Amino acid sequence: MQNSLENTALAMQQAQARAQAGDLQGAAQICRAVIERTPANVYALFMLGTIEGEFKRYDEAAKLLGKAVGLNPNVPEILTSYGNILLELKRPAEAIAALNKAIALQPKNPNALIYRGLGLAQTGKPEAALNDFDRVLSMDPRSVFALHNRANVLLQLNRHDEARKSVDALLRVAPNHVLALINLVTILNHEKKHDEALRAVDQALALEPDNPVLWNERGQVLHQLKRYDDAFADYGRAIQLRPDCAVFHLGRGNLQLDLQRYDAALESFAQAIALDTELAPAYLSSANIMMERQRLEDALGWCEKSIAAKPDYAPAILLKGNILLHLGRRGDAFASFDAAVAAGPDYHEAYYHRGSAKLLTGRFEEGWRDFEHRWKVADCGFDRPVLQAPEWRGEPLKGSSIVVYSEQGMGDTIQFARFLPRLVHAGAKLTFLCHGQLIRLFRNFAQEMEIVPAVEGGRRFDFQCALMSLPLHLGVGLETVPSEAPYLFAEQDLVAKWRASIGENGFRIGLCWQGNPLGKIDKGRSIPLEKYRPLAAVPGVRLISLQKNHGLDQLGHLPAGMAVETLGDFDSGGDAFVDTAAIMQNLDLVITSDTAIPHLAGALGRPTWVALKQIPDWRWMVERSDSPWYKSLRLFRQPAPGDWDAVFAAMADELRALVRRDA
Repeated sequence: MQNSLENTALAMQQAQARAQAGDLQGAAQICRAVIERTPANVYALFMLGTIEGEFKRYDEAAKLLGKAVGLNPNVPEILTSYGNILLELKRPAEAIAALNKAIALQPKNPNALIYRGLGLAQTGKPEAALNDFDRVLSMDPRSVFALHNRANVLLQLNRHDEARKSVDALLRVAPNHVLALINLVTILNHEKKHDEALRAVDQALALEPDNPVLWNERGQVLHQLKRYDDAFADYGRAIQLRPDCAVFHLGRGNLQLDLQRYDAALESFAQAIALDTELAPAYLSSANIMMERQRLEDALGWCEKSIAAKPDYAPAILLKGNILLHLGRRGDAFASFDAAVAAGPDYHEAYYHRGSAKLLTGRFEEGWRDFEHRWKVADCGFDRPVLQAPEWRGEPLKGSSIVVYSEQGMGDTIQFARFLPRLVHAGAKLTFLCHGQLIRLFRNFAQEMEIVPAVEGGRRFDFQCALMSLPLHLGVGLETVPSEAPYLFAEQDLVAKWRASIGENGFRIGLCWQGNPLGKIDKGRSIPLEKYRPLAAVPGVRLISLQKNHGLDQLGHLPAGMAVETLGDFDSGGDAFVDTAAIMQNLDLVITSDTAIPHLAGALGRPTWVALKQIPDWRWMVERSDSPWYKSLRLFRQPAPGDWDAVFAAMADELRALVRRDA
């Protein structure tokens, strides 16, 4: 008996030596021989189970380690290894139970704490996971494993600033830690520091030039930098190195989607789904293509597949809400928006789209609150100025200084400038930080407030507020939108100048048809000029172009029977819309797409017809031909997506009647 025990002990020493020398196969062979002679040898079961885990034979590892735990449930190292293997098998609840026992036996076991943190993160308990990682870091601030997994969880929570601290700390300890460099790339992309992200991924590639994950990351960075050919090549390199990775096909497909190569993108997404049927983003991207093609029912079907693959996938739930909104199923749409917020409490896009939908449907008080999340959406497109003042949230303003800054486009500034006098009337000393090009247009406001294009960095105010946040803090509802007009005024010398140029004959209609095609918001809003042709057939009308910059080329390709007058050079200086405002005073009607022009015309109180896509920007609301924002506007809506012909046929009928009345 004694010899048998000695032989077993000697065998296990040999196995240990083999393992330490890197000969895991030899160590495993010795362990199997020991277990064959003594099936209840806990140490042999533990070592062999751990080795099987190294070889990624997780089922066999779990059997061996589970047996070892059953024989001796009080060895924290065995419980820790068993918990790790259960995590690999995606059995996090069982893993956490084993790791809880290990930690109870050995409270400062760093591996057990880290593994439990991973399990807690997998089971939707990120704060508890962070607590475990922090416990390890309190014992060892240089723990690479804890720092890396802490950063991973924070990134999943979209807490990029906190994640950056862990990543930076890790890279100070291990400057060539490739996974940390990948996380750094993610953070830099989020911060829109794409050039820095490219340098970080290139640093990682210098360490691991054949790592397909890094080539995929590089493709994503170049995609953001709009270096599309280079991005496509890098996605291809990643796929060449690892053709069975669904995520790489997804990345290339998303690039093809952005380039409007929809058929190729769908093929890439199909390849991704074939490799991973639970890859929710691939279904979602397919839904986006169907949306682009106005195939809403098909888009909804793809969304449902995405949600089936990942029931708490907030982006898919959000897109489903937007599709349902376009399908006219508003109750279902709002249920989806609410579900998206519930699934992603830190997913600002969900709040923003829900807020826009509430504003679209007249629920202003609720909508303004959600609309505040606009600053944190991924494609915000604008930044807050750095100002020395706390945010104004509706406090009394009498005797206080406040700076209000414009945001987004010029049309937004014109629309929301109506709220500025309310602050002055409340006793505020108001500074309006405005687009420099609009200051001259707002000259009548300057009697009550300071209007400047910038403020000195050290200047202090009692409060600051974004222009489009004023309705929230002023408590503006649908019935209390101030619609008094005009609140902007054309310069009389310019009015006279353009009167002489335009003349007074005929029924004069100013046309605008094209916004900035580079902006995503313009999609579906601009209208081919040829669609205005029915207006030209109305006897007695003169069509006069108000178009600037984009879309002017269409004037050279007008259909037969259509003439549009041009006025030569206007608004060519540094001041926007001063000539356009004066021209509008010499027109009988303005007919326009959804650009800044209807806002200018409405603020001037000029009669205006606006052609709108079926589901327009939120400010034009739904199912009404008037606007609570501008009394002089009339809205003409597409009866179906893309149907501009019906819009202009209706306008032509109304125009004939209007011209006859004015004759």
